[in-house]
Amino acid sequence: MTTNTVGSSDVDIARALSRRLSGLEPGSEPRIAVESPYLRFDPSRPEATPAGELTDEPLNDFTRWDEFLAWGLNKVRSSAAFVIDPQGFVIGSSGNVPEDGFEGTGAELSYVMSQADSMNPEMGGLRFIALGFANRRLSGFRAGVAGGEGFVVAFVDAEGFNKTTRQQIARQLEHSFSVLL
Repeated sequence: MTTNTVGSSDVDIARALSRRLSGLEPGSEPRIAVESPYLRFDPSRPEATPAGELTDEPLNDFTRWDEFLAWGLNKVRSSAAFVIDPQGFVIGSSGNVPEDGFEGTGAELSYVMSQADSMNPEMGGLRFIALGFANRRLSGFRAGVAGGEGFVVAFVDAEGFNKTTRQQIARQLEHSFSVLL
C-alpha cells in the first residue's frame, strides 16, 4: 500500500491531478498530439451506406438455387443457407449442409414464422427472425416475390445480417426468381 492516498471526495486534488496528467498545468508545455493506434468514431462523418438504404450493387443472373445461395453465404458470411417456399418445403440449400438436410429445420422455421404472424396481427407480418443456440445461430427473413408470396431465406451462423443486406438479398431474389423456380 502507498501512503499517498487521497479521498475520492476532494475535487480540487482530482482536478489538479487531471490537469497534470493531461499537460494542462499552468506553465507546462503543450503536448504534441500523437496518432492513436485505435480507430475513433467520428460522428461528423456519415456512414458509407446508411441503414436501410440500398446500394447500387449490380444484380446477378442466377439460374440455380445453389448459385444464389452461395452468393448469399458470401454476402452475410455464413456457413450454410437454405430457401423455404411458402408451404414450408426447402427448395434449395448451399454451404455446410447437414447429412439429413434442412427439411425439418425449414418446416419448423416456416411454422414458427407463421405462428409469430398470428400472435399480434396489429404489428404486421414477421419479417426477420434470429435464433441463438448454445454454439450456433439461425437467422431467416421473409422475402415477398411472385405476387407477394413469402419465401424464407435462412442462414446458419450468419455474421453480417443487417437491414441493408436483407434488402440486397431480397432484391436479388426478386430479380432471379422466375429463373430459379
